[in-house]
Amino acid sequence: MTREHKVALTFEGADRIDIVCRDDEDVITAALRQGYLLLSDCREGSCSTCRGFLVDGEYDQLLPHSPHALSDAEEDDGLILTCRLRPSSDLEIDFDYPADRVGRYEEGTRNGQIVAIESLSDSVARVMVRTNAAQAPLQWEAGQYAQVTLTTIGVTRAYSMANVCGADRELEFLIRLLPEGRFSGHVAAGTALGEPVRIRGPYGHFTFRGCTNPVFVAGGTGLAPVLAMLRELATKAPATTATLVFGAKTDLDLLCSEELSEIQSVMPYLDVIATVGNPTPVWAGPVGGVTAHLNSVEPSASFYLCGPPGLVSACEAHLTERDVPRGRIHAERFVETREGQQ
Repeated sequence: MTREHKVALTFEGADRIDIVCRDDEDVITAALRQGYLLLSDCREGSCSTCRGFLVDGEYDQLLPHSPHALSDAEEDDGLILTCRLRPSSDLEIDFDYPADRVGRYEEGTRNGQIVAIESLSDSVARVMVRTNAAQAPLQWEAGQYAQVTLTTIGVTRAYSMANVCGADRELEFLIRLLPEGRFSGHVAAGTALGEPVRIRGPYGHFTFRGCTNPVFVAGGTGLAPVLAMLRELATKAPATTATLVFGAKTDLDLLCSEELSEIQSVMPYLDVIATVGNPTPVWAGPVGGVTAHLNSVEPSASFYLCGPPGLVSACEAHLTERDVPRGRIHAERFVETREGQQ
């Protein structure tokens, strides 16, 4: 017999939301059923967006999940993935973001159109979306993402904005093109230009925390939210001392070199290290993984990591070994949609 349990969700600033959760559903699903959109992404236990701290209550066992999203040691410390937790008692779960990040179904949706598509490499495209003038422009913080729906084919994917929120109603996305991707394959086929889209958001708490001497680490299209943060710093705090370590498989996969040069022209204390794993014969820059270039960085810095789960986890392990406190490591994992259908 299905039972219901009370679940208290607490947030920064002592705000609280109360829901009920059946013992045959996870907390994210229960919240959605009651109109609350908690921060989440993959809904499969592959990322760590939905992590919270279990203050009180019990559960039998988390549903299957990736150790990249939550390790056994982190679970022993009380951290949980709300998309993987089914309660066996009343619960209290605390999140490290404010309650105003919790969306509601009736809010946060914009209609728009794909107005430009630009090839940045063989595997990445820049897609520009402009929302309708009849609606207020979408507001977001640099580093956040949106759910983007191609309404002609009914496919939705999550992408981080690479630009800073402004009044021009434009959103910039860096999209990895997967051969069998339903969304990205449609973009790669050249048929998406001019098509209508629906934007829901913003979501996510991978945002700049206002620290000094930040170090940004990005791999592949993980550059998108980092690029947005750097663009915002160039506008608001150009004298910031910062480092970007950007990794790619080959030098042909390095993205947005011109954009980064423009930012450096405004931010004289920004050091950009572009490193590649398999350089072509003409590449004369740094080689190797991104962790190889973190040893020269002061461990007292704050770190912002974004990219594939393996890259982020390797960086987290490296920084932990250097005694960087967990509170100064902010991470966002980019997870491919199941069966590669991005």
